[in-house]
Amino acid sequence: MRDYNECRCYVEHLIAEHRRLHRMLRLAQAAIVASGGPDRDATAADIVRVLRQVRGELEHHFAQEESGGCLDEVVSRCPGLSVEAKRIELEHPQLLQNVDRLIAQARDCDQSLENRLALERGFDDLCRQLDAHEGAENALLRKGFGANVNGDESTEETLVFDV
Repeated sequence: MRDYNECRCYVEHLIAEHRRLHRMLRLAQAAIVASGGPDRDATAADIVRVLRQVRGELEHHFAQEESGGCLDEVVSRCPGLSVEAKRIELEHPQLLQNVDRLIAQARDCDQSLENRLALERGFDDLCRQLDAHEGAENALLRKGFGANVNGDESTEETLVFDV
C-alpha cells in the first residue's frame, strides 16, 4: 500500500482538474438553457465562447495526461494497467471532436426549437461521455494508487484511500 504523500500530488491535481471541468460544463449548460428561455439571456456566440473554453481546458487536461501525467505515473507503478491507461488516452481525440462538433452546431444554430433541442441533446451526450471517461480515470487511480477520486457533480469532491 502506498502512503498518502507518495501519490497525493497526482490525485489532488486530478481532483482540481475535474472540478474546473465540471464548473465549465455547468456554465456551458446554463448558456444553452438560457439561449432558449423567454428572454434569450444567452446567444449562440455565448454558447460557442463557453464551449471553446471547455475544449481548451479538455485539450490541456488531456495533454497533461498524455505527457507524463497521472496516467503515466499509475502505469509506472502498476505496469499491468498500461492497456487500460492507453484505452483511456485513445478516447481523447474523439471527445475533442465531439466538442468541436457541438461548437460548429452552436455556431450554425438558428435558434429554432428543433436546433436548440438537438444542441441540448448533443451536449447531454458529451457530458455522459465525459462522465464515463472520468469514471475510467477514477478506476485507474483506485487500482494504481489505492485512491478514489469522487467523480460525481457534487461541489465537495472527496479523496479516499483504500485500506
